Amino acid sequence: MNGLIILIGFRGTGKTTVGELLAQRCGWTFVDTDQQICQRKGASVKMIVEKEGWEGFRRCEEEVLQELAGVTGSVVATGGGAVVHRQAWQELKKNAMIFWLTADTAILMQRIYKDDATKDNRPSLTGKGVAEEMAQILKEREPLYRELAQFTVDTGRLKVVEAVDYIYERAGKILE
Repeated sequence: MNGLIILIGFRGTGKTTVGELLAQRCGWTFVDTDQQICQRKGASVKMIVEKEGWEGFRRCEEEVLQELAGVTGSVVATGGGAVVHRQAWQELKKNAMIFWLTADTAILMQRIYKDDATKDNRPSLTGKGVAEEMAQILKEREPLYRELAQFTVDTGRLKVVEAVDYIYERAGKILE
């Protein structure tokens, strides 16, 4: 099986949860770009940002994305901001199917507030409150998500298994 499936979307849309289950179903490797960055740096996202700023984190993120351009047989969950690396995406789009995971902002807020790991490990991007920051960042990133994605998956309306089924069915041609 050849191919690469990439999941993009805002924090809390379920990229890791859906990605792990999808990779299992495909018999592929699962890659989480945030985990890759943390392994390389030997630190959490929060610690990386405290030490190097978001710029340092984004530089490493771009390197990880560039390296994924030649990878096959993997499902990749990207960080919410990975879409800002336009150059890296030009290469990734050549060999990947890209799915944009979305959910209503109220659902995202609920998920983010419930996830202790997210609260403790994800520093603010803007220094604003969660709701205000989310509105600002979504406004900036939605055009990028829309531009990159071949398919949109509303994880606010679909259960995890249903989202996996939807992606699996659409990715059929690269799974054969």
